[in-house]
Amino acid sequence: MKKLANIIVRRYKAILLLSLVFFVLSIFTTSNLSILSNMEEMLPENSRTLQASKEFDHYFPSQDNGIVVVKGEAETSKQFLDDLEQELMTRELKADILYRIDLQELDEQQLLYLDDEFFEYLEKYLEAADIANIHALITPLTEEATGENMLYITNETEAAFLMMLRPVIDRNDFLNSREDFYHTVTESIHVLLEREDYHSLDAGLTGGAFIQDIEADNEALDGFFGTMVITVILILLIIMITFRKTLLLSSVVYPLVLGVLLAASFAYLLYGSINMFTMSFALLLIGLGIDFSIHFISRYLEERELGKTSTHSVKTALHETGVGIIIGAITTSFAFLTFLFAKFKAFEQMGVISAMGIVSLCVSMIILVPAFVMLIDRKAVKQRKKIAFTGLNDLGQSIVKCPMTYLMAVLVCVPLLFFSVKNIEVVGDLDKIFPDDLESAKWSDVVADEFGYNTNTLAFMVENEEVLTATIDTLKKRDDVDSIMSIYDYLPDNQAYKREVLEQLKTFLTDIGDENSDSFHVSKMGIHDLPTNVTSHFIGKEGRLLVEVVPSVNIYDQGHYSSLEQAITAASGHSPVSMAAVMNEVIELVKGDIVTISSVCLVMIAIVLLLLFKSVKNMVICLIPLMLTLYVTLGIIPHLGRELNVFSIAAFPLIIGIGIDSSIHLVHRLKTQTDVGYVLMTTGKAIILTGITTCIGFGSLMFINHPGMANLGATVAIGMIVCLVITLTFVPALYVKMHRVKHH
Repeated sequence: MKKLANIIVRRYKAILLLSLVFFVLSIFTTSNLSILSNMEEMLPENSRTLQASKEFDHYFPSQDNGIVVVKGEAETSKQFLDDLEQELMTRELKADILYRIDLQELDEQQLLYLDDEFFEYLEKYLEAADIANIHALITPLTEEATGENMLYITNETEAAFLMMLRPVIDRNDFLNSREDFYHTVTESIHVLLEREDYHSLDAGLTGGAFIQDIEADNEALDGFFGTMVITVILILLIIMITFRKTLLLSSVVYPLVLGVLLAASFAYLLYGSINMFTMSFALLLIGLGIDFSIHFISRYLEERELGKTSTHSVKTALHETGVGIIIGAITTSFAFLTFLFAKFKAFEQMGVISAMGIVSLCVSMIILVPAFVMLIDRKAVKQRKKIAFTGLNDLGQSIVKCPMTYLMAVLVCVPLLFFSVKNIEVVGDLDKIFPDDLESAKWSDVVADEFGYNTNTLAFMVENEEVLTATIDTLKKRDDVDSIMSIYDYLPDNQAYKREVLEQLKTFLTDIGDENSDSFHVSKMGIHDLPTNVTSHFIGKEGRLLVEVVPSVNIYDQGHYSSLEQAITAASGHSPVSMAAVMNEVIELVKGDIVTISSVCLVMIAIVLLLLFKSVKNMVICLIPLMLTLYVTLGIIPHLGRELNVFSIAAFPLIIGIGIDSSIHLVHRLKTQTDVGYVLMTTGKAIILTGITTCIGFGSLMFINHPGMANLGATVAIGMIVCLVITLTFVPALYVKMHRVKHH
């Protein structure tokens, strides 16, 4: 570390110039980085859901539906849907469109779509040989056949209409393909509603989790970048207020930005894109980067205020804090590399990029911050009024006097929070993860109210009609199934009865010499007789048939989903596909991964600490408070009105990474300075600042309109507060007790 300090002091200008080359290259590389939010691509290759999805995609263009809902006067709504179809075709939307059946395409078979009441009257008139009424009943049929005869998807009162869109999604470019579909449809709807003819209508796009996920991602992205900027500003203000050295802020900003850009460049070179989980950890990198600089600047200013030169102060600060920063960075990096053991691929990527990002930030901060300080802080330091942390000195003296009091105060939380920890659950319900004010959610409620249809369905396929019939007969008996949608829904009801009456009509007309008698010979209608816009929606390659189960239960509840999934697989021979299928497996994977990652992480940290400190005592002093932090955080989350979800559970490995960094800095300083009060007043001050900056960094996520991300922010903030309290009390108390430190 002394050699590095000497090089930086002598060559700081050359170092800064060289860093500009890396800065320019990293900007160019990072500009190509994209964000991926497809949950399926985060599943392991042997995932049953992923295998089912790949099989489904082989036979069908998409497993998801977009649903356009139109409310208003019936004829105006029909014309709107006709115009919308033309608008979508003009924009070259890649999707199957289904909102009506053109009965004229069916020739004589269109008669089978007449309601049962018509056939009951016809049967009655035939029995009475009532020629006048028979002709009165069938004459309009000939006239209707020459005009427009469309059957729209509407509710009983014709107050609401639906257009079903099955998008063709490019799995190799999922994000852009999905976004193109969403924006094409929503923009087309908006353009038509602007027309004067359609001012009386209301229309929008829904489609369950498929559409809601797009809108939720947009909400998260919009809030994330704004929050990140505000976070950085607030953190820098805190540093400025604390150290009262405005000029030193410039020594932090550039190295911080460069470190994050280098991490993003590594991400692009390794993966080409990052997922939503990894994106949220950009705040972690910013927080840790600033943490590294705070420890250095805090120690540097200690020396400057003693009248030392900037050169001497840089060397001393780098020598005394650099080791702690590097140990912390190495340990935290190893902690995140344990994510490689995760089955959930999002965690794997997040761990690798976070580990590399921490290393790049450590290098950037430990080299460039001292170089900038050498460049801008050459004058003697004037004594200024600053925030004094004398209370920490008193705390330290109190800990030395009564270490057991502080140890017991923390340990008593273990039995008190036992049942809270034992009963905590991970929530996978998208209604609790997505924002509740999404436009698509509003239209999803309209579909439920007007059609009694739940847009969150489970789609699967069957080999043929025989299996389809058997599957429907089996599943419709279940209490957790509200209804089953298939191509059979588009066939006319009571075909046998209707064809029998039409045969009677044909015979009657033949007997009286009516030349139109052959028009009423109607063959049985099968699924392949339906119009192309229907068959393309439900019939895939090799004749596979699409089926959708509309559940009567919450399929994001693992118990409900598991029961229904097993029933569907047993009846059809194929597993269902949908966002619910993905989320339920993600929750299952995440639960297992978090236990595995946390266990391996703690073991790895223990090994690294043992190698670096060469002391079992110091390893234990760092490790036990970390385990207590995780335990207490888990225990108090329910009591603060928060819950764990698929996003926020990722906070715990993060708390491990950041928490161990603070313990390492404190123990490293206690090794060289026996005055516990003084250590808390100096290094403790830096730990408080790093804790505050991390709380601000992740706590700011609570203000994003995305409950999943907001809970991640809240969990990290809660964990960091717990970590801060335990680090400043339990760690020094345990150190005093194990090393028998005497009161000064």
